[in-house]
Amino acid sequence: MELQDFWQMVKRRWWIVLLVALIAGASAFAFSRMQTPVYKSAMKLTIQPARTDFGLTQSAKTLLSSYISIIRTERNAAEVGKRLTLDYSPGYIFGQTRMADDAATFGIEIEVRDFDGETANRMAKEWAQLFVEFRNNDNAKQRREDRVEAIMGDDPRYSQDYPRTSVNVAAGLLLGAVAGLLIAAGLEWRQAGLIRTGKDVERKLDMPLVGAIPAE
Repeated sequence: MELQDFWQMVKRRWWIVLLVALIAGASAFAFSRMQTPVYKSAMKLTIQPARTDFGLTQSAKTLLSSYISIIRTERNAAEVGKRLTLDYSPGYIFGQTRMADDAATFGIEIEVRDFDGETANRMAKEWAQLFVEFRNNDNAKQRREDRVEAIMGDDPRYSQDYPRTSVNVAAGLLLGAVAGLLIAAGLEWRQAGLIRTGKDVERKLDMPLVGAIPAE
């Protein structure tokens, strides 16, 4: 199909494309509204060496992932649930928690997902508190100049992580528009044998059109 023919098809059957796109977008919106929201709470810790010499700084940066491995365990997940008196299993709390290191800023990102945003906030902050306690206990064994502290950032704030209604609606509209174009193209193909214009005659007969009655 040539570009001009495609454009003519769109002009003839634009309503099909629009209708299918709107139906798909509305369906995506309804589906999103039917889902149970999941909220994500995020909090950041900063790892601060007692002195800024290169050796201690590099050691602290290297050990960030090690700190995460020590803290993010099902045993500590059980401790989080116990402190907050949550009716969650340690496996659930562990599975809903993500931690990542940011070596550039000496930071550790803590993310917790839950069906209740405030509960996710509480869990994220309690995980951060476990980090602080771990570093305080370890620092008690070290000389002051060799200590590495964990400093909690701002209190965590939750946001809706799922479903992402705007993304789903946009994807529905786009896929609906593509489906509408395919439907329109299928209808055009079924009616390809119909002759509507002089160009259709020339294409069918492979001969130039001398005249038309009545004129186009």
